[in-house]
Amino acid sequence: MFTQRLFNLVSRLIFSRWARGYEAHHGACEDTYAARVGPLHLEVNRCFVLDHDDAFISIRVPLPRGKLHLGYVVCLGEDEIRRPGFYTYLQRPLPRVQPGQAVFGSDEEFPF
Repeated sequence: MFTQRLFNLVSRLIFSRWARGYEAHHGACEDTYAARVGPLHLEVNRCFVLDHDDAFISIRVPLPRGKLHLGYVVCLGEDEIRRPGFYTYLQRPLPRVQPGQAVFGSDEEFPF
């Protein structure tokens, strides 16, 4: 019951007037809708090939060494494609490359 209500809430917020940055992707197996409401990133995936629907709520926290993503996933249906529950991951920034600096090292590293 909680998962169904949270799924409905995320769906309504994505299509509400408070949502910004609305995106939709329609693939061969799944429709995806995403938007931002304040600091929250919301996403709904509806799979019409399998019995699976899911919704994501996440927030991005800037840190000195990257961005920390904290979120929660709810899944509906018998076929769970994604794992429900809390998740976290740290997105590290790409290394800085100076102009004129070789990205992959010197030519001596590659024999061909």
